[in-house]
Amino acid sequence: MPTVPYEAFLRLVWTRNLYTALEGEPVAVISSGSPNPAPGVDVLDASVEIDGVTLRGPVAIHRRASDWHAHLHHIDPAYDGCILHAVAENDAVICRTDGKVIPTVRMIYPQQLEERYGELVAGSDSYRCGTELSRQPRVKLCGLLTELTVERLERKYDDFLRLYREANNNWNEAFYITLFKTMGMGANAEPYMKLARRVSFVNVCKVRESTQAVEALLLGASGQLMYIDCPDDYTLALQKEFRHLSRRFDIVPMRGAEWNLRRHNPHNHPVVRIAELAALLASQDFMFSKLLGCRTPDEVRGILSVSASEYWTTHSRLGVKSPYSVKSFGEMMLDNLCINLVAPMMFTYGKVSGEEQLKETAIEMLERTRAENNIYTRGWRSRGVEIENAFFSQGLLQLSKTYCDKKRCAECIIGRKALCSR
Repeated sequence: MPTVPYEAFLRLVWTRNLYTALEGEPVAVISSGSPNPAPGVDVLDASVEIDGVTLRGPVAIHRRASDWHAHLHHIDPAYDGCILHAVAENDAVICRTDGKVIPTVRMIYPQQLEERYGELVAGSDSYRCGTELSRQPRVKLCGLLTELTVERLERKYDDFLRLYREANNNWNEAFYITLFKTMGMGANAEPYMKLARRVSFVNVCKVRESTQAVEALLLGASGQLMYIDCPDDYTLALQKEFRHLSRRFDIVPMRGAEWNLRRHNPHNHPVVRIAELAALLASQDFMFSKLLGCRTPDEVRGILSVSASEYWTTHSRLGVKSPYSVKSFGEMMLDNLCINLVAPMMFTYGKVSGEEQLKETAIEMLERTRAENNIYTRGWRSRGVEIENAFFSQGLLQLSKTYCDKKRCAECIIGRKALCSR
């Protein structure tokens, strides 16, 4: 448990008016302002009155006043605009770069507030807030998770928009890269994206009339066709096809070592997934537009449910026979595509185009999709949190990854409520 507050905690004390008194300058706080999400001054757009003069601008916050000098703010013009300096320990007079003194106040707050914050931070990676969440009425829990889920969709919006711009404002190409990234499911996300960039959507479209050609193009570019111990007639045909296509499209294969091939069951192995992707891309034109038109997860599954070519019913590796099994996206993968591909894509396109209905459809898609089953959702469930659907699980995933794992309790809507409500 911390004995001295963190600056994140002090920002919370200031912006939420959790102090009981301000010691030092005779300051009347009109508006506390809002936390600065970017590096730099801690609080923006505060308003205070000092000696009958109303000042508006940023507020700097430190544990000790002397931290102003330790952080070299006294020689940084970016901090000259500060109207006030709020601290826990007032141990120094601080000045702007021109030598003018900046008013400083010491925040007085209950010791137990700091102790509760310490408890929150100490338990942030053990789902401790789950106990409190589980006690919330469903309406209140929905409200809390809505903010987190929308926050997560906004982050994915930024990611999708970045890809869209990288693709010269081509929605199909951005969707295509995101499709590959989603197939990676964490460990292979980067190699899948690298493959999508190496074999563009435009080039896939040029050969999509033949599933075998798309397989050859993708498997060859991934590097998986280069080293096969016992090639059979089909793999030899794929290798021959790729030699032709690699010259046509000027493609240099990836290195096999770029892929994480360990601990994959046969159905999740990248070679099988790439074959399934080839079947999907060969079977669907205008896929982006079709998915935008979906309103339910079942409609999405209807478009994305494909099986790899016949060869893969008796193979899980190139050139290696295996028991008969149709290779297709399972229920978990289809749910994953609804959650991490289709819903964010709808949200992004709706936001860019101004089609509010699409943003609402994205949220409804998450509400109608099963919740993920991963280390995070299992952790929250162990604390008694009922996770009804993907809308809930995405909110809890945002809570875990953005706040709990990084011990950002003071910035978290759940942490703030837990701290301020006792």
